[in-house]
Amino acid sequence: MRSVQAILLAISVATATPSLAQATPEALANDVLMAYKQGDTDEFSKLVTASPLLNNTPTLAAQIKSNLATLLDLYGPVEGWDLVRTKSASQRYVEKSYIIYQNEYATRLQLTFYKKSSGWIITSFKIDDSIDTLLESTD
Repeated sequence: MRSVQAILLAISVATATPSLAQATPEALANDVLMAYKQGDTDEFSKLVTASPLLNNTPTLAAQIKSNLATLLDLYGPVEGWDLVRTKSASQRYVEKSYIIYQNEYATRLQLTFYKKSSGWIITSFKIDDSIDTLLESTD
């Protein structure tokens, strides 16, 4: 299948809003995944760009929403997901990769988390349809 690179975003986030900074990586990931499943592009964008610095960039939010809508249009609604890899550089810096099952094909979601003094934040994410990289990472 031809890979459609509809989205490949890596966003560095300096700080998060206080309401999101208290969650665990698992809870933050679940919120992002549920927003994707519900097709809620506004909530997805809000969660992955929780930094006040990024909230002031409407162009970025619009791009994320548009690209996520494109993935949903191409591959259909989200049917479920599996956590396929967790990596950590320390107890305060972790990355989780998910395969997202959609009606027509699957996508990959990678979330990176950092635990600052007030709690966990999402520091970056990538979402695309390059699921073959998940196979490479399991070798």
